[in-house]
Amino acid sequence: MNTPLKLHRSWCCIKLALLVTVVLLIATVLVAAGCGDSTTTTVLPTTTTTVKTGGQGLIDEILVASDETPTELSQALSTKTPVVIMIYVAGGAEDESVRKSLAKIAPKYSDVSFLTYNYNNPKEYGDIARLLGVQYPPFVAFVDKNNVVRYLTTGYVDEAVINQYVVNIRQL
Repeated sequence: MNTPLKLHRSWCCIKLALLVTVVLLIATVLVAAGCGDSTTTTVLPTTTTTVKTGGQGLIDEILVASDETPTELSQALSTKTPVVIMIYVAGGAEDESVRKSLAKIAPKYSDVSFLTYNYNNPKEYGDIARLLGVQYPPFVAFVDKNNVVRYLTTGYVDEAVINQYVVNIRQL
């Protein structure tokens, strides 16, 4: 006859056997999941990314100078030179930060025209804001050698992003 002590030991053995079985099953699944072909293939999409960080601007379209366009921009567009155009408000914190970043980057790229204009002097920048379709400074347009506006940013943009956009328009 089974005494309570024997029943308790039997029940403990059954619990232990079940626990060991579950642990072994989990271990088997984990090991099996790790097995297989050890090579990993990563497929990266090959798309052209156009970044627009604000405003309603002209992106992936050709920038065409008019009679109201500043001479230095018209010349850069006619000579197929990549160009970076900034319009800023003097004294604005974001504006000054972006302007200083451009001034720091510009000497590194002699093959790119860097043009900056003060928003408070509309005669200075002519119809640039209208051509680009932006209204709020600071904004920076990055135009490649084919006169295509590739990037258009409004507001603060850090130096690393500006630098990368310049590198990109030089390569297009």
